[in-house]
Amino acid sequence: MRHLILMGGIPGSGKSTYSAKLIEGKKNGFILNADDVRKEFTGSYAIMTEPTSLVWDEVIRRANEYLAKHDECTLIIDSTFLTDERRKYYLERLENYDKLTHILIKFHDYSICYERNKLRDREKWVPEPVMDAMLASYKDPSPEIAKRFDEIKVVYKDE
Repeated sequence: MRHLILMGGIPGSGKSTYSAKLIEGKKNGFILNADDVRKEFTGSYAIMTEPTSLVWDEVIRRANEYLAKHDECTLIIDSTFLTDERRKYYLERLENYDKLTHILIKFHDYSICYERNKLRDREKWVPEPVMDAMLASYKDPSPEIAKRFDEIKVVYKDE
């Protein structure tokens, strides 16, 4: 079975750490980090590509290639996936998977994410106004988008 997981949450929420624990010990487990792909394009984590779909398309291309090569695997796409627009863009282009899961990392107190953001390597810091905008845009999947997933899991990291 090819299990594809879209990991969503704001910067500093622990998506990468959660992904690493989730993939541990999995046969043909792989994490595809959108930030790393953006750095390949721009030379920096801080520089955004224009249009942003350049990075999205490369992540999708790599995901589809990986899933096509393995009959048995778990692939996690580690990105923000905060809006239906982003989810839909990926869902319309991803293929070759048998099970699709969306994991949403949330907090009751998002100040934890802001503090964690400052603990990351300096080049990975996200400016607070950008984090504010991302948090304001963070929405659960609409019913239309939710029905396209086999499973949606919400994980509160401050419980």
